[in-house]
Amino acid sequence: MEVLIVDDERFILQGLKACIEAIEDVSCHVRTARDGRQALTLLEAAPVDLMITDIEMPSCSGLELIEKAQKRRLYKKCVVLSGYDKFEYAQSAIRFGVKDYLLKPFDRDDLVRNIRAAAAELGDVQKLNLMKRFDAYLPHVIQQEPPYPLRRYYQYMKENYSQSISLKMLADHYGKSEGSLCSLFKKEWNTTFLELINEMRLQRAIYLLLYEPGLTVEEIAVQVGYQTERQLFRLLKNRLDMTPQQVRHTALSEEAT
Repeated sequence: MEVLIVDDERFILQGLKACIEAIEDVSCHVRTARDGRQALTLLEAAPVDLMITDIEMPSCSGLELIEKAQKRRLYKKCVVLSGYDKFEYAQSAIRFGVKDYLLKPFDRDDLVRNIRAAAAELGDVQKLNLMKRFDAYLPHVIQQEPPYPLRRYYQYMKENYSQSISLKMLADHYGKSEGSLCSLFKKEWNTTFLELINEMRLQRAIYLLLYEPGLTVEEIAVQVGYQTERQLFRLLKNRLDMTPQQVRHTALSEEAT
C-alpha cells in the first residue's frame, strides 16, 4: 500500500513512518512531506492509496491539500491528523469525504487499526487474512506493545534480529547481566530472549515467503538473520511443521480460489 504522511513536525513524521513500516501484516511503502506544496508535488508524480495529513501547516494547509488532491484524484483514502484543541477545525474535512482522524499525540494502537482498516478497505484483505493464519505461532510479536519494562530491550531486538544478535549483546548494550534479563523476560512476558528472536524471524520469514515470490529461500534466510537456508528450514519445520515451499504455496492456493 502506498502511503504519504504530511506534517510540518519532523518528529511526528518520523514516528508515524516508523510505526507504519513496522506493521508486519500490511506491506506499506511510506513517503513523507513537510507541507502541502511538497505533498502535492509528490502526489502528482505518484498518487497514493492512503494520505495521512496534518491540518495546520505553512504555505498550504491540510484542508487545501485535501481539496486539491481530491479534485485530481491523487489519493484513494485520507486520514486527518489533529490536536485535541483543533478537532472541530479538522472536522471540516468531512465535506471532502474524510471520515477518519488521528489525534495528536497519536496512539500507536489507533494508528495500527487505521492502517489495517485502510488496507482492508483498499483490497488488501487477502494479505491480512493470510498472515492471520499464522498468528497462533506468534503469540508475543502480534501484540502491539510488550510489557513496559521490556520495551527498550524489545525495540533493540526488533532493530537487530536480522543480524547475528545474542543475549550477551543485548545485556552488554544496556549494561545488564544476562541472568537479570532472562529473569525479566520470564517475569514480565513468560518468555525468553531466544523465543522472541525466533518469533520475530518467523514472522518476517512468513511475510517474505507469502508476498515476495521473487526472493529465494536463501535470500530470505539471510534477511531474517540466518547464515544458511538450512537454519530457516529448521525454524519453519519446528514451529509450523511446514517447509518454505509449503508456506509459499499458501499464497498460491489463495490466489487460485
